[in-house]
Amino acid sequence: MRVPAPLDTHAHVDPGIDASEFRKLGAFIFAMTRSLDEFEAVRSRSDLKALWGVGVHPGRVRAQKAFTVERFRQQIQDTPLVGEVGLDGSSRVPIELQTTTFRNILEELQRHPRIVSVHSSGAHLRVLRELHRTPVEGVILHWWTGGVEVTEEAVRLGCYFSLPPAMMSSEETIRAIPPHRLLTETDHPYGDRRTRGAKPGRVSEVEQNLAGLRGIESRVQRIEVWANFAKLVDAVGIEAALPSEWRTTLRGGDRRTVAISAPHSARTHRRGLGS
Repeated sequence: MRVPAPLDTHAHVDPGIDASEFRKLGAFIFAMTRSLDEFEAVRSRSDLKALWGVGVHPGRVRAQKAFTVERFRQQIQDTPLVGEVGLDGSSRVPIELQTTTFRNILEELQRHPRIVSVHSSGAHLRVLRELHRTPVEGVILHWWTGGVEVTEEAVRLGCYFSLPPAMMSSEETIRAIPPHRLLTETDHPYGDRRTRGAKPGRVSEVEQNLAGLRGIESRVQRIEVWANFAKLVDAVGIEAALPSEWRTTLRGGDRRTVAISAPHSARTHRRGLGS
């Protein structure tokens, strides 16, 4: 069974990183942006192992004030990924503004499905209420720190969960997440601060910890993470929007664990995306 490269579903990467340096990371990476302006700076990049997300971080006052639905709608035509978005209970941004932005984003994602990486720090119940109000496919709750009861509710809503190294001590929450909803992330440079040699894509600590909790090998954990991602891609219907290396990896190896069907691919156009 061929083991794929690591999958980091939430990291912050310098928009000006050289393509050759990105390739040296040796991982598939969801590269988050924090504002529509930041995404504009990376919009024309074609990194084979990176998906750049359209983000409006709930902690960024300027990004929140500058958000417009029209610009967001136009930018998501160029990527299958939205992130980092969501709500933050300790942000300087008024919660009313955060909520309006998040609702607008979710409403757009109902019309134009994408994978979406959601920030929820200090606002777990608020985030779940918004997902109840405006249900969408493809939600990944990034660095989720909710208790067992709210975690179970998030599972019922169909959410996936991406876990960074900094979350590995939260065993109770981790055990509340079904294995088929687990994904790995670094949240570089925040969620891996204590990781030696931390870089985007270095999710080995998370793989090893999850494998240890479950009594399986790290390589099996990685394969299962890719299988979970494959199911997410299939549910959202964005396979055709992925770069070729991503599609090849999803279809490679053991098809029981890393494979997706393609019934939704006809929905998309222009780099696999559209209305």
